[in-house]
Amino acid sequence: MEHDFFKRYVQEHKEAFENEALPPNMLGNILGNMRERQLLQERKKRKLTYTWMAVAASLMMVVGTYLFLSKENTVTKPGSQIVSNKDEVEMPANLPAEVVSPKTQVAVQKPTRLVTHQPKVQQHKEIYAGLADSLSVASRLNAVLKAGSLNKLDQKLKTVLCQVFNEDENDNVRLATLEVLSKFSGDKYVQQQLTAGLSKQKDPVIQLELVKVLGHSNNPETTDKLIAMADNPSTMDVVKDQVYFALLTKQQFQ
Repeated sequence: MEHDFFKRYVQEHKEAFENEALPPNMLGNILGNMRERQLLQERKKRKLTYTWMAVAASLMMVVGTYLFLSKENTVTKPGSQIVSNKDEVEMPANLPAEVVSPKTQVAVQKPTRLVTHQPKVQQHKEIYAGLADSLSVASRLNAVLKAGSLNKLDQKLKTVLCQVFNEDENDNVRLATLEVLSKFSGDKYVQQQLTAGLSKQKDPVIQLELVKVLGHSNNPETTDKLIAMADNPSTMDVVKDQVYFALLTKQQFQ
């Protein structure tokens, strides 16, 4: 910059430099002007520097204020959110617990009891329906087998089974029914119906099995029925042999 100023000064005073004799104090004037020029430029630089510093300071204050306010708002907002969320979480805890009245509990337990007895009731219905099916031997046999799976027979079922044993037209159904009733031959009603069968049953296989079931009975009526069967000419020899064996065994244990 100083070089340019010196060059311009020389061009402006070219005539003076071309004269052989230089004006008095020429170099001093040049250096003085250069010094004034330099001082003027330094003042401008300082003034510009101070101006930029003031602007920068103002900007820093503005930015700092903005950041401070933003930070305060940011800290405050989560607090309010936490409070609101806390209220939302605690509200269900303050609700009263639902109380189940005893009536409701009984209403819930009753179906359970019904379900417990439901299979037995349904099974009895199926047995009665099968035994009443006069058109299907298979249905009656299946019903008899279901009855045989029971550990206990009520009076109604005992009556129906004894009726089937004495009246069903199919020998296989009567034989299967005899097998079921033999498990309950100690029952007074069942024993009476089986004893009546000694004079009603005509199938040799059924007669043979019936004698085996009643052969140990000490009932006088049963003994009379067995003697009558042995004296009957239509009774097969194999059945008579079984009757003689039963009567002989009873005499030995009397």
